[in-house]
Amino acid sequence: MKASAHTSSRTLPVCLLVATAALALSTNGADAQIFLTNTDDANTSNDTSRGPTTTNDRSDFNEIRNFFDGGTTTRKKIGYYKFDISGINPILFPFATLSTQMPNGRDSAGVVSVYGLNDAVTNTDNVPDGTYGEADWTESTLSYSRGLGVDTSVATTDGYNLGIDPNETTLLGVINHPAKGPDLTSNTTDLPLGAFLAADTNGFVTFMLAGAATGSPEWRTTARENSAEDTLRLVFNVKTGDTNLNGTVDLDDLTPIRTNYRNTGLSYTDGDLNSDNIVDLADFRLWKTGLLAEGGSLAGIDLSFATAVPEPSTACLAAVAGLFFCQRGFRRRVGLTSCN
Repeated sequence: MKASAHTSSRTLPVCLLVATAALALSTNGADAQIFLTNTDDANTSNDTSRGPTTTNDRSDFNEIRNFFDGGTTTRKKIGYYKFDISGINPILFPFATLSTQMPNGRDSAGVVSVYGLNDAVTNTDNVPDGTYGEADWTESTLSYSRGLGVDTSVATTDGYNLGIDPNETTLLGVINHPAKGPDLTSNTTDLPLGAFLAADTNGFVTFMLAGAATGSPEWRTTARENSAEDTLRLVFNVKTGDTNLNGTVDLDDLTPIRTNYRNTGLSYTDGDLNSDNIVDLADFRLWKTGLLAEGGSLAGIDLSFATAVPEPSTACLAAVAGLFFCQRGFRRRVGLTSCN
């Protein structure tokens, strides 16, 4: 898993440090963002250019297309993207979106339909082996003829018929791409992913992207081998300071910061908003920024926890004691020299 907010820190001697605030996230009210890159991505083809047995594991891009010239030419390509969500807290699922970059100018305006392969589905309806499933397919072996989420009886010449199987898939929603441009990003209204992710039982989910309309343009998504940063990502957007992840920043979100102040080894929901392994003043300031951005106020809030000076550690006391004895030894040597 990768986090889009990168942290940097500078280690200072603890004895000299009263308070410090090295912010790892922006303090302008921007959301915190966690995202997953896919473990496998490829597209299938069942058209007059590439037949159903063709594998399309490219290292540069994946194609999404639904074209028919009204005669003998078809282009029917579906993008497949698998994610390992086993390490994601389900409380984040309602905030999930999809985003990617579309290279090579294949980024026309249009609507992309997003399907989810049903949990633990295998291709038992059309393919003899019946073992190729939503959690264990691989990009190097994926083809339309495998029958994963599609009806293999659909002919290559059957214009506009992508053959998506409603018994193996769920139409989750759409991604609207209103204008030409490389960024393709969903929202939780047009594409709510929470219920689909919550229904998972094996730790893996697979999304299928397809042209929503007949005659849809050709889209290309960046392949993960080309750029893990630009490939299709499963993104979880969280408001900075929203420790209980209910979509708003309020006084309740301060509780874990107050409770765990100066504790280490905790998570975002425990108050470590900038992931620097300690709940401290920096995290409080991030929460405050989020609260004020929501129109909240600090009036009447007990902030004494954030102003208390921590007790000196054993290491600090030892350092001070060492310095004291060094000074005494130095003075003694000076005294002896003077006597001589």
